[in-house]
Amino acid sequence: MSDSYDVVIAGAGHNSLIVGCYLAKAGLKVCIAERKEKAGGSVATDEITGAGFKQDVCSVSHSMLMGNPLIRNDELELMSKFGLAYANPEKMTALFFDDGSILEFFSDLDRTCASMAKISPKDAVNFRNFCTMVDQTMDMLVMGMYSVPPSASVQAMMLEGSPEGQEMMRLQQISAWDLICEWIEHPKIRIALARYASEAMLNPFDNGTGFGFYVILPYMYRFGTGICVGGSGALAESLVRCFEHHGGTIRLNSEVKQILLENGEAKGLVFTDGSSIRGTKAVVAGLHVAQIFPDMVPGFDLPSGFQHRIDTLKYADFQPMTVNISLNEPLKFKIGQGIDDFFWVERSHSDVDEFRKGFLDLQCGIPIRDYSCWVQQFRADPTRVPEGKGTVHIYAFLPLDLKDGGREKWDEIGAEMADKLIDDLRQQVTNLTDDNIIGMHFRTPLDITRYNTALVNGDIQHLGFFSWQLGGNRPVPGWGQYKMPVPKLYMTAGSTHPGGGVTGGPGRNATQVIMEDLGLDFEKVCG
Repeated sequence: MSDSYDVVIAGAGHNSLIVGCYLAKAGLKVCIAERKEKAGGSVATDEITGAGFKQDVCSVSHSMLMGNPLIRNDELELMSKFGLAYANPEKMTALFFDDGSILEFFSDLDRTCASMAKISPKDAVNFRNFCTMVDQTMDMLVMGMYSVPPSASVQAMMLEGSPEGQEMMRLQQISAWDLICEWIEHPKIRIALARYASEAMLNPFDNGTGFGFYVILPYMYRFGTGICVGGSGALAESLVRCFEHHGGTIRLNSEVKQILLENGEAKGLVFTDGSSIRGTKAVVAGLHVAQIFPDMVPGFDLPSGFQHRIDTLKYADFQPMTVNISLNEPLKFKIGQGIDDFFWVERSHSDVDEFRKGFLDLQCGIPIRDYSCWVQQFRADPTRVPEGKGTVHIYAFLPLDLKDGGREKWDEIGAEMADKLIDDLRQQVTNLTDDNIIGMHFRTPLDITRYNTALVNGDIQHLGFFSWQLGGNRPVPGWGQYKMPVPKLYMTAGSTHPGGGVTGGPGRNATQVIMEDLGLDFEKVCG
């Protein structure tokens, strides 16, 4: 016989863990099933370059999680009881240009504007005005992120009723670049801000990308950068402790093959080894929507047009490649001027046409190395390295599907690309010598899809952050409220609102829907 629970959850990414924690805290018997040997999904940290060097596997910052009531109000006691802590580096990002000028972003808006003023005093004022304007709408934005979204038609009617709402509708249609140009004049500052916009894995010159830029920097100024002490995986570890404290069960090394269907309802999970577990009240899929439909619900009669919408989802324009290096001593950048201890350092374009062309090359499958950055997590969290040592996490935009050879080509050229990315960094520092490197580990875009199979097509956001795939349209129109066409089947994770990355929003929002259906008081559990 199958083990039986009130709720069973497929996948142990951070959103699944969040759902499990709330439901277990509410007194339900919950089991989370995970195909790997460890819970957390892409929220993971390992000593992959040597003992004592805690390297983030995928996510390096939890900035968008910082505004979630889960963290702000410590609803699950992750910080007060289960060991979660965050650091917010004062020195966030340093971009240097070919002419030797530097643009610095600090956690303090005043210091950021002072750095901008060295390049363009007018733009420093304009950037402050932009951040102030967005901050006035921040409470509304945060409420929208961490609530169940209305349908697109209802949202449009709601937004149409106020000037602020009308502006939100406009921002969802224009490009991030156009929005930046409405406020900023100097090309260097425009490019620097567009790099922030591109972190959603989108070409910032494409229409439908404006909203992502609108929120990202003002959000960080309000809530912080969110560098997880002990590594990104410490979030998953605290969630596991919370879940098990409330009686939850995690079943590792258990790959889900199908949703167990009985009498037209979701009733459990079937594993690749043929075993199963039952969820008498609900089944939750913390996977990618394209993993579930149609393969995991064979024979179920899906609504007309539903599968076509899944099959035609648009994914991100490019994907990440990572190279982790452990160092005997921290990097020393040739440009100097105090940027060595910034959390995030990158060399920036100065020419807009070259900057624009680079994104087009990536979209065409050409593996250029123009968009690499060098992340030093230990600068915000010294516990990541032995005393006196250093690390660097090279994070590069590259195409999964290569113009020459397709995605399978990565198995052939991965090591060569890693060496080139390291050589690019060598040109910018004085001490990335062989004797300074203790260990190195890389993951190509293809490796990342293998590491976490929920990152379909290498999309770390699950689905591209385009205007038509946001809010109640995520994952597809008509099914944006975490309930799927199969009765008693719910979704969480990056395929749902507010999307991928580390926001915790899909987890907290899905929980509200599940609890309402089960007659449980979500607010009481939060208290």
